Amino acid sequence: MNQPLNIILLGDPAAGKATQAKFLLNKHKLLDLDMGREMRLILNGKGSSAVRKALKQTTSKGKLAPTDIVRAIHKQKILSASKNKGILLDGTPKMIGEAKLVYKWMQQVKRTPKSTIALYLHIPEKEVLKRAKNRIEYFKGKFSKRPDDTIDSLKNRIKYYRKNIAQVISFFKGKYYYKEINGLGSRTEVKKRIDRVITEFLKHA
Repeated sequence: MNQPLNIILLGDPAAGKATQAKFLLNKHKLLDLDMGREMRLILNGKGSSAVRKALKQTTSKGKLAPTDIVRAIHKQKILSASKNKGILLDGTPKMIGEAKLVYKWMQQVKRTPKSTIALYLHIPEKEVLKRAKNRIEYFKGKFSKRPDDTIDSLKNRIKYYRKNIAQVISFFKGKYYYKEINGLGSRTEVKKRIDRVITEFLKHA
């Protein structure tokens, strides 16, 4: 493959995307487009107060971030990325309009389907809630990792994910090499599943 590898890593809430993203970043030397991190930077003071307020109003209810904010970040990061390194789209995009624009911008900078793979980490809803409860307990109080980690918010997030992500998956299936990965088991087991899929993709790229 003459072009650097690009990976779109999607998945269910609490499926272990962040953990697997670290493995992928290190192994394939990718640029990290982590939308969750970008959202947390905004919530912690980056950018305008109006953008921060709009973001708080959605994430506190377990809803997806406002699409205009997400689209602006996608565009800036994809178009400005070094051509010599691949991109990891870490947990993003989650809505069909965003997915179409990501595809457009990736094409614009010559990051073609021949160099891009889309993966989805899947775990059952029961496992999502189990993992989320453990995370809430571990990070509760002032050490809370996510402001939207409540059971009600998690159930809303699952509902929004399943509704919107299905359209994103359908779109990417028609554009990129796509695989769903079983997210159950140890981190190493999941990593090996992902590695096998990427190795197979690279053989035919």
